[in-house]
This record gives sequence, structure tokens and C-alpha cells, in this order.
Amino acid sequence: MASIINIEKSETGFVADYFQGTGTENYGVLVLGGSEGGKPNHLASKIVKLGYSVLSLAYFKHGNELPKELEEIPLEYFYKAKKWFLKRKEIKNDGLILIGWSKGAELALILSSQDKDYKGVIAISPSSTVWPGIMTNWSKKPSSSWTFNNIQLPFIPYSYPNNYRQVADIYKRSLEKITTDHDAIINVEKIVAPILLLSGSLDAIWPSDIMSELILNRIKEYSSNKNELCTHFNYPKAGHLLDEKFNLGGTKEDNLIANKDSFLKMKAFLNKCNTSIECV
Repeated sequence: MASIINIEKSETGFVADYFQGTGTENYGVLVLGGSEGGKPNHLASKIVKLGYSVLSLAYFKHGNELPKELEEIPLEYFYKAKKWFLKRKEIKNDGLILIGWSKGAELALILSSQDKDYKGVIAISPSSTVWPGIMTNWSKKPSSSWTFNNIQLPFIPYSYPNNYRQVADIYKRSLEKITTDHDAIINVEKIVAPILLLSGSLDAIWPSDIMSELILNRIKEYSSNKNELCTHFNYPKAGHLLDEKFNLGGTKEDNLIANKDSFLKMKAFLNKCNTSIECV
């Protein structure tokens, strides 16, 4: 059982739960949740079971210490967490591994496209672009989910189809409206670390299967690194997050199957990242 350290913003500049693993032979794993907010301990617990040191990082919707909504979150906040984590003696100190789902996967790809300290990225139900912030007041003018140096990252505005059955239809329509050189597209070709993409074709939130393929194709077309750095595994009958505890597309049984299989793929990816330069 990993020991847990509760981290407060007043002491470190960020909010998280830290699960300390055993040994110094592995990279630390930084876990990023999605629009659920708070500490992503459900996702983090999957990696803790494997014995890794894990930082379960909150970045909004956590008491009065963090923003209430996922809107204009500064990327500098995550640098503070990374810097703190890399000082831990129980992990390799030359980098970290990022794991995120949904908006956390979008964030993981953004961070790793800007920072070579990340040695591997697992993106569950990812986005290929930056989207508007998620707000409770939809009458408010949308802004970006993220900022850097107090400047909003470019984002794709929503395009609403005439008739849509689920939120994913809005994202799908919005993707169809943009050009391949739009500033909001994440520069995944700049990521030097191996990437594991995991998606479900019955995703009711956004078309993570389509966006995973867009990520894969962009890396193949533009990356200067000739190694096969990106792998995509899709589960045709699974929904958003590939987890039976969330009713976000697909049946509970099919999401359970996807959860078990994707866990094995994440385990293999992490093991290779800690023993080899190539993780795929």
C-alpha cells in the first residue's frame, strides 16, 4: 500500500495527493483528470496498484484553493507540480510520465509538446485540439481552457449542428469546420516522448477515436523523429474514459472489457518506458 501525502497549495503552489511508490528505478507518474475536477484519484489508483509513485493533481474545482471552472487554467501551474515531483528521491530524476483522460489528456498532450522533461504520455479519450473552457454559465462568452504567460491558447469555437443527439455531435461538427493548419491544433509532432492513445468509438462526450487518428496522422506527417512514437488502441464498443464506473457511452460490460484491456496496455507501456528508450 502506497503512503499518501496530502499537498496543499499554500505550501507548494499546487493541490494534489501524492502516492509514494517503492524503489528508485521508475519514473514518477503525473495524473491529470478531466471535467470532473478535483483530484483524479480514481484514475491515479490504477497506476498506484502497479507500484509507481503517482502525483494525483487537481487543477480546478477543489475547495477555495483553485478555480471553480475549467477555464483559463495557467500552464505554469503544472510546471510547479513537475518541479516538485522531480525532486523526489524515490523516482528517476530526469523526467516524468504523464497520464490524463478527456480534458486531462488534452492537457497532457499540450504540456508534453512544450516540455522535453516528459518521457512518456498516456492519453485516454484524448483531444487533438484545444477546446473552449467548460463553464456552468453557457451564456457567457467562451474563452480558452488554458493560458500561457497570461495569454489564452487558441481554441476551436463550437459549431452546433441543426440536430444533434449528444455532446459528441457538437465536437464532431466543430472539427469538420476547421482547417488542418488551425492554431488550436495541438503540436503533437513536437512531442519527443512515446505516446499511447486509448479511445472508444461510442464516446458520448467527444469523438476521441477520430481525434486519436488525427493525432497519429499528424505525428506521422510532421514529426522529425522517424521512430514509431505513437500508438493508438481503439475499443469500438466502449465509451468515454473506457471505465465501467462512468455512463458516457457504451454498455457497462463493454466498458469493463475496455478498462481491463487498456489497463494491461498502460502497464506494458509504463514498463517499457522504464526499461527502454522506445515504449511502443
